[in-house]
Amino acid sequence: MPLSLHIGTDRADPRVGDAAFRLNVKEVPPSTFINSDYRVRITLADMIYSGIFERFPKLIVGAVEFELSWMPVFLQRLDYTYTDRPARGAEWMRFKDRSKLPSDFFRSNIFVSFQEDPYGLRLRDIFGTDGLCWGSDYPHTESTYPRSMEILARNLAILSPEEIEKVVNGNVRRIYGF
Repeated sequence: MPLSLHIGTDRADPRVGDAAFRLNVKEVPPSTFINSDYRVRITLADMIYSGIFERFPKLIVGAVEFELSWMPVFLQRLDYTYTDRPARGAEWMRFKDRSKLPSDFFRSNIFVSFQEDPYGLRLRDIFGTDGLCWGSDYPHTESTYPRSMEILARNLAILSPEEIEKVVNGNVRRIYGF
């Protein structure tokens, strides 16, 4: 069963105490929504660098509703940090399989869902379509409903029919075993 890191479960560091778990959405500034992928990037980098996907190669983790456009820079920074930065203590883990890069673990073990990212799909040659899943997020306020079909058609127009099938159906079926 895949694990999901949902955009709505973002919380502060629990070491700050109970306040980390009290989130009043009405008090969240727009800058938090704009940078919502920040904490999921930290979490995914920690998971990848810890070697968890090397130890548990069948583990699948989803970054759900974080859109896509952040991924190319994230993948580049994952690999650059791993290959071109000096190790700084035990947390700078080196994989047992030296032929693997952090981005390889991302591509094989992490899926990402999106609702309405007109730019991210243009960059799919960097991260592929095997881990992309579309969702409308109905009935929430940020849902694409009632314009889901219009938005989906516009955003997926650049994909091949095979890619569209994966993104709107096949990947979810495979990931969740439907």
